Amino acid sequence: MRIKMGTVVPKMGTTVHLAADQARYRRAIADALSRELGPTHQAIKTAMRWTGASERTVKYWLSGERGPSEEHLILLAQHSDAVLLTILTMAERLSDERHRCAGCPAHALVLQNLGQELKLSEGS
Repeated sequence: MRIKMGTVVPKMGTTVHLAADQARYRRAIADALSRELGPTHQAIKTAMRWTGASERTVKYWLSGERGPSEEHLILLAQHSDAVLLTILTMAERLSDERHRCAGCPAHALVLQNLGQELKLSEGS
């Protein structure tokens, strides 16, 4: 009789706990979209047009229950300055820790391209 051979998935291993980071990401994107598009049904339709996502998907994003996938996130950032600024802030590309000098050219250039003021504290 032949013995069963195969791979066994180990029960113990490396566990990555991303729940807190995922919740922070979902809430930040929801806040950025709400700030940019407002609370109306037109906001849902606009985000649907920008990304090609379904109405239910966009509602999940706006509620903060789920976050956009990488493809949708890129499309949102193409159309929304608030989403792009949120992504850069979460990546610490605009943080004071990264840019210690007040007039850092990289910091000023990004904000200038976004058409934003030099004050980030109101959005963070």
